[in-house]
Amino acid sequence: MDHIAVTRSIVDARALGDVIAEEYDLGGPLTCKLISKMLRTQDNDHYLVRVGETKYVARLYQLGEHLKRQETDYRYEMEWLHFLKSKGVQVSIPIRQRDGGNLGFVNAPEGKRFYALFSFAQGKPMSSRDEEQLFVMGQKMAEIHLLSNEFKTEQERRPMDLQYLVDEPVERLKQFWAGKEDERLRLLLSSAEEAMVGIMSLLDNEETTPDSWGPIGGDFHPYNTHIDAGGNPTFFNFDLCGYGWRAYDIATFLLNANLIHKSSDLSESFFSGYYSKRPLSTNEHLAIAPFLTLRRVWLAGTFSTLDGVAGYTFIGPARIEGQ
Repeated sequence: MDHIAVTRSIVDARALGDVIAEEYDLGGPLTCKLISKMLRTQDNDHYLVRVGETKYVARLYQLGEHLKRQETDYRYEMEWLHFLKSKGVQVSIPIRQRDGGNLGFVNAPEGKRFYALFSFAQGKPMSSRDEEQLFVMGQKMAEIHLLSNEFKTEQERRPMDLQYLVDEPVERLKQFWAGKEDERLRLLLSSAEEAMVGIMSLLDNEETTPDSWGPIGGDFHPYNTHIDAGGNPTFFNFDLCGYGWRAYDIATFLLNANLIHKSSDLSESFFSGYYSKRPLSTNEHLAIAPFLTLRRVWLAGTFSTLDGVAGYTFIGPARIEGQ
């Protein structure tokens, strides 16, 4: 056999560095080192690129089949980040290539993988136990939501609708359990159904908010937010951005920051910051709870792949016990 199928490759850092040196005019020789967590193979690969004292981060996207990504999905992300930067939002932005583009690709063993080079986010990860930082986080997220109402692009991006958040993850979960009867699966499926019914009733009533849907980050996280010495945040890692419900964006951050299991003073600080810029309607606020459930279902379905690349670390016993 001359060739064998490859599900997931790790591109050599020096080889990627050579590609970046050719495609970008960074003003000097560079070094490139892999900084991804090797066990988190459901994620994209990230490399630290240095040119003298200047740092960048290169992201090599996974082959887009799992989340059904196309080139236009990546180009949407690039354009949205430049839009936010133009509006004064501190975000890590894609660096322009020599030809003016933002996106490149390499021919990896498993297929064509896209990559982009981003500016480095200075500072340290925000603390989900700092009320002042949480207040600022709420403010900035609301500002991003409001500003993004003006964003226009011809690039298509998969929306974070109920098919994306519920139908597809549930189908993957059913395939992952392969027809086995399991109380955990029944709990996930019943929770997803209950949450989806609640969402639909809340989003289709007389209190519907005109801008409750629009561009969102999709994965705001304390570790995707660096705070500088002056207390100013820089946001990065918008791989899960796209069109979605603003209440879902809030629920995702609450879950990522684990605020639902911490002092209510912390979550109140976040909401005070958000409300100071964009007050939520009653139905938007009520939608946060079922969106928390849908986020958990989406995560379980995302990690439940059938090719063994991801999933076993997180919910492996469900797969292994019956074999």
